[in-house]
Amino acid sequence: MADELVFDAEPLIAYYWDERGADAVDRQLERLEEGTVRGAISTVTCTEVRYVVDRDDPDRAAAYVDRLRNWLTVVDAERVWDRAARFKLEHAVALGDAYTLATAAELGATAFVGADAEYDGIEAVEIERFRSHGVGPGPDNR
Repeated sequence: MADELVFDAEPLIAYYWDERGADAVDRQLERLEEGTVRGAISTVTCTEVRYVVDRDDPDRAAAYVDRLRNWLTVVDAERVWDRAARFKLEHAVALGDAYTLATAAELGATAFVGADAEYDGIEAVEIERFRSHGVGPGPDNR
């Protein structure tokens, strides 16, 4: 496992709502607190997490994203936009996922992502999934 993880939105949203796989995200966050791994996040991912969890409770969502931004190194989208465009073009991933991949590539880190099949076959970046293919999110799928 890499010394640095770049967090995608899916694991952070699953952790927030205590969905299936939240325990794996919790283990990685504990490693961050212990200092055994470094973590990073794209500003695009911050945006994704904020607008999704904001549907629940805007104040709690703001506090959660602020906490993430304190735990993780925030990588500005401007720094990786060209790499993100190439990932989007070459792998047909969602735009937010392209930024996660580009950020991981920029930092030489592992992308910590969900079960999306769009990550299959990507070799330019090490991928670690917090949950496997075939089972969607939700508290009943832990």
